[in-house]
Amino acid sequence: MEALIGPAIAAGVVLGALLGVVLTVKALIVIVPPNTAAVITGRSRSLTDGRGVGYRTVIGGRTLRVPILESVAWMPLSTIPIELNVTNAFSKGGIPLSVQAVGNIKVASEPESTFNNGVERLLGKTVDEIEDLAKETLSANLRGVLASMTPEEVNEDRLKFAAQLLEEADQDLQKLGLQLDTLKIQNVTDEVGYLAAVGRAKTAQVLKGAQIAEADNQAETHQRQAEAMRVAEVAK
Repeated sequence: MEALIGPAIAAGVVLGALLGVVLTVKALIVIVPPNTAAVITGRSRSLTDGRGVGYRTVIGGRTLRVPILESVAWMPLSTIPIELNVTNAFSKGGIPLSVQAVGNIKVASEPESTFNNGVERLLGKTVDEIEDLAKETLSANLRGVLASMTPEEVNEDRLKFAAQLLEEADQDLQKLGLQLDTLKIQNVTDEVGYLAAVGRAKTAQVLKGAQIAEADNQAETHQRQAEAMRVAEVAK
């Protein structure tokens, strides 16, 4: 009996050791989903531009962290919907406008320089905090673009307005590590009634043009009828 107990204890010790190794390795494996970045801090490395940082990153994969020396933090890469509401923003000519827009923003996973900006500025922030930061930046850029466009241009060519806003905000967003995927201008209004007045004037102009065209058409019709009658009388 004693001859069996010894090997059993040894086997148990071996199995326990193997189980401990497996659990330890499992605890050290970092599995990263594709819509998340794992930022592993604790050891320095060099970026492609030669700058040294104290972290390494993994997006959509897995890695092993060094126990005690490294720790893991997470940063979301999913799209964040945002709503912009800017009021009393002065356009070219001094007319204050209110603009409502919607868009999608996210932490940029590339290029490396922009992503590293995001790691250094956004790591540890919640999605709501990232959203608020993006709104503040875009609102300031939106006011800058409005100042360079007339109310008519803003209201009539919203695609151009959105494109200029994207171009204006791109550099500021890159400094924060963000990228704007889409932006759509939903509504442009003003409290002084300028756009409504412009709309009424254009409507009146269109109606006037239609009335003139109708009158010209009737006059031409009467003229042709009179000519036809004259020809008929001559023939008769």
